[in-house]
Amino acid sequence: MERLWLKWYDKGVSSSLNYPEIPLKEMFNRNAEKNPGRPYLIFGGQEIKYSEANSAARKLANAITTLGIKKGDRVALMSPNFPEYVIALEACYKLGAVVVPTNPMATVREITHQFSDSGTSAVIAWAGIAAKPFEVLNEKKAALKKVIVFRSKGDESFSFSDDVLKYEDIIAAAPDTEPDVQVSSKDLAMLQYTGGTTGVSKGCMLSNMNVLSQAFQDHEWFKGSYESEPYLKTLCCMPLYHIYGFNTNININKVAGGCSILVTEPTVDNILNAINQHEPNYYSAVPAMIFGLNQHPATPSSKIKSIKGMICGSSPLAVEVMKKFEELSGATITEGYGLSETSNVLTCTPFGKRKPGSVGLAWPDIDIRIVDIETGTKDMPVGEPGELIARGPNIMSGYWKNEAETANALRNGWLYTGDLAYMDEDGFFFIVDRKKDMILSSGFNVYPREIDEVIYELPQVFRTCAIGVPDAKRGESVKAFIVLNPGAELTEEKVINHCREKLSAYKVPKYVEFIDELPLTAVGKPMRNELRNREMEKLKN
Repeated sequence: MERLWLKWYDKGVSSSLNYPEIPLKEMFNRNAEKNPGRPYLIFGGQEIKYSEANSAARKLANAITTLGIKKGDRVALMSPNFPEYVIALEACYKLGAVVVPTNPMATVREITHQFSDSGTSAVIAWAGIAAKPFEVLNEKKAALKKVIVFRSKGDESFSFSDDVLKYEDIIAAAPDTEPDVQVSSKDLAMLQYTGGTTGVSKGCMLSNMNVLSQAFQDHEWFKGSYESEPYLKTLCCMPLYHIYGFNTNININKVAGGCSILVTEPTVDNILNAINQHEPNYYSAVPAMIFGLNQHPATPSSKIKSIKGMICGSSPLAVEVMKKFEELSGATITEGYGLSETSNVLTCTPFGKRKPGSVGLAWPDIDIRIVDIETGTKDMPVGEPGELIARGPNIMSGYWKNEAETANALRNGWLYTGDLAYMDEDGFFFIVDRKKDMILSSGFNVYPREIDEVIYELPQVFRTCAIGVPDAKRGESVKAFIVLNPGAELTEEKVINHCREKLSAYKVPKYVEFIDELPLTAVGKPMRNELRNREMEKLKN
């Protein structure tokens, strides 16, 4: 197949890379040996060097070994962005234990499903939310056997025992030696659970090589923005339990050998404090973070110009918001697209050429096709939408213990993403929408993402999300939910008139509802399914 996108790669970016067939732990050990005194993690005023992080990870790996955890066992990590989360991640890599990243804001019901589905036998959790896994353990709702709690202050609502242990205690008593466990590049490294917004959350099986190949691709794409710096310093505001935050902060440093500045609560004030104190040169964000920095009065006088590399994901970034941030920082914002099933990124905009609305070009060693929705076998012409399918070294091997869903997603070596997209004549990709989100109005396919992007052109709009609602005449009509910027005013009539100027009649929202906030995923994506469920409940009542 012809890779039209290769001609637009930035200078110095290779179309194909060499991936060493080694486990993730070997990459970390090499960095620790090469630069033992370099910071690996920065947290507030605390700086943890590579040698110190490696020592802590070795101790934790040995400690959990004595608890019966062995290669292949699933260990959940449940925490905001604390150093202990990353240390636990490296400890699991050293043992060949399979990491199960878990949202600390998840409910007991949600984590029970995840722990039961994965067969998680131990969880390493922040004390602030450890009561939830403790409940799962105490009521024997899953196969969970051990809960290890860190940052405990002695005021817990649960009791320590042989099954509920203090991280600080077990790590203090453990030997500081490298575990003698053979781990290969093909071994499973992570079960990254999908968001579950369109059904039951599934565990994406990511091997050491899947994750490591993504780290090499990351580094290759962005190296030009920070290669003149002493080393990469990522501003880690995205949650590490999410594949996006993990990949663009911790994973990229497996290759770059840099450090991550951890921000536990990503308020604008906290983000600016981290920028001023530590001067990061790389930042991965979502649109809301960028908008917040644009509006903050202290941003222009901050050290925001330290940022050289930038990626924004999860939802479209309004052009005006992008321009303002680039003026403030001097950085060029790239936008990407990917999934948990792909270890994160599949496409990204290059630094040298950008097209409004595009998610950019396929990354090195990734092939992408746009195929027909009906059979998934016929390639669509340039400019025509279809389902985006992909193959490459970062693609999962399947869904954990779910053969039916695996067979549906992986066919003849290709991952069927469920996303509708098209490729233009230059090889740039444009995401149209999710197949499951498509609205059928008067016999026409309507893509809500297109409507969102038109409404985002209105400067009063902070967030928006369009869905289909039942309509006796049309089948479905479009309804747009809008969150306004603080102090902004906008009417339903103005929104509809704006859409009429930009969209075909069948795409124009029939209804507009202004709300205080949208339901969002962990990385700020509007949850269309939740909005649809709310509308259906209204109809029932």
